[in-house]
Amino acid sequence: MNKKFLAIPALLVAIGGGAVFAQSNLFAQAENNPSISAGEAKKIALKQLDGEIIGFEYDGDDRTPHYEIDIVKDNEKIEVEVNAGTGKAVVTEREKIRTVKAENTVKTDETVKATDTANNSAVITEKQAIEIAQAKAKGTVTGLELDEDDNRLIYEIEIRNGKMEYDFEIDAKTGDIIKYEEDLDDDRFDD
Repeated sequence: MNKKFLAIPALLVAIGGGAVFAQSNLFAQAENNPSISAGEAKKIALKQLDGEIIGFEYDGDDRTPHYEIDIVKDNEKIEVEVNAGTGKAVVTEREKIRTVKAENTVKTDETVKATDTANNSAVITEKQAIEIAQAKAKGTVTGLELDEDDNRLIYEIEIRNGKMEYDFEIDAKTGDIIKYEEDLDDDRFDD
C-alpha cells in the first residue's frame, strides 16, 4: 500500500518536470525560429507608424522574443516592439527630437551633435553599412543602429548565422570596420 502512495508523487514530479522542460524548449524554438521575419517586423512597424526606420534589433533575451524598431516620424523618435511570434506591435517609447536631412539620413539630437562636430560630412546609408558587414560575415541582420561614439557616427550591426553571432561597428562616414567580434550566439541559452 505504501508503494502506491510513493509512486503517485514521483509520477506527478516527473510530469511537472517534463512540462517545465517542454515549455522552456518552446521558448528556445521561438527564439531561434521566430514566426515573424525581420523584414515582416519592419513592415508591421511602418504600417503602424509611417516614418523612417533608424534603428533595428532582435531581442531574444527575455521570455517574449521581439524586435525593437526605432522610427523617426515628424519630430519624434518612436520605439516599437514587434512580437516575433505573433507580430503584435506596441509603441514602448516616444521622444521629441530635432531632425536634419543629409543624403537621406535622418539624425536625432545625439547624431546631429556628432555630425556638427564632423563638419556635417555625409554618412553612408544603412544598406551600404549592411553590405560592408555581410561581405565579411554572411547571415541575417538582427540589429542595426546609427549611434555616436566619441563624436564619431558609427553603425552598430549584429548578424546571426546559425549558432554564430557577429558584431560590427562601422564608421558611418568612411565605411571602415572599426570593430568586429565573432562569438557563439549565447543568447539562445538565456531565459
